[in-house]
Amino acid sequence: MSPGKGMPMTLTFSTLLVLILMGAAAGGVGALTGIGGGAVVVPVLVLGYGVSFRSAVAVSLAAVIANSAAGSAAYLRQGLTHKRLAFNLEVTTTIGGILGSLVTAFIPRPALEGIFGLSQFLSAELTRRRKRLPSAANALATAEIPPDALSRHGLRACEGRDGLTGLVADETDGTARAYRARRPLLGAGASMVAGMLSGMLGIGGGFLKVPAMTVGMGVPVRVATATSQFMIGITAVASFVVYFAAGVVQPLLVAPIVLGITTGSLLGSRLSGRLSVGTIEAVYSSVVLASGLSFVLGAFGVIHV
Repeated sequence: MSPGKGMPMTLTFSTLLVLILMGAAAGGVGALTGIGGGAVVVPVLVLGYGVSFRSAVAVSLAAVIANSAAGSAAYLRQGLTHKRLAFNLEVTTTIGGILGSLVTAFIPRPALEGIFGLSQFLSAELTRRRKRLPSAANALATAEIPPDALSRHGLRACEGRDGLTGLVADETDGTARAYRARRPLLGAGASMVAGMLSGMLGIGGGFLKVPAMTVGMGVPVRVATATSQFMIGITAVASFVVYFAAGVVQPLLVAPIVLGITTGSLLGSRLSGRLSVGTIEAVYSSVVLASGLSFVLGAFGVIHV
């Protein structure tokens, strides 16, 4: 049953089950791609159930927090999360997240839907272009990272002491390959934009962070995905506080979606090691194109809630 504008949603058993399953799908996709799952949650709630846009964003941010917490654990154990890089980029991301959540109250809903769709299309195009670039893990390693560091500690990646370098296991033969994150200012700027869009749209910000780290900074896709997965939870907490203070959070929606998100995220993070980079990119592109198209159609009134 769809609620009226700004009204709490009434849950039936079938709706509850759909929300849990949708959360599981969003969590799995989010863990595989680092986008947080909001690209699934927001369109389903707004276009499928008629939830007000701000309430859907608030629910999605709660889901992003759960997705990040559940999915990051596995990535951290595997060494894929570049923690120093994440904290460096998170400063501007959090500032952007707070600003985005504050200004969304003054932006008309059709404009927000249009921004959502365009940002998703941009992300899909960046992913397509990334396939034509040479491998990011070809830069020279610094001397303090031994070539056998991964095999000795049973890791899939590790980071250097300067916060920009690291080693990652090649997906084909397991060989340790070095990489260096370039253009940190570009990454910081892109992260701030991602944070603003995350606060406005509830989509985690990974849709821009992952391409920014891979295309703009030369970080391998697995490391970028894991690092984004770690960052999006911090950003979402800062934005969620603003929506909670505004009284637009619907706990009855948060609970089943977070339950599904947690389950799907744990499964997705475990599957990531068994899927190729090409498969992850295909999943990522499919999700952002589908969600982006749905919101563009909604912005132009083709889809009516």
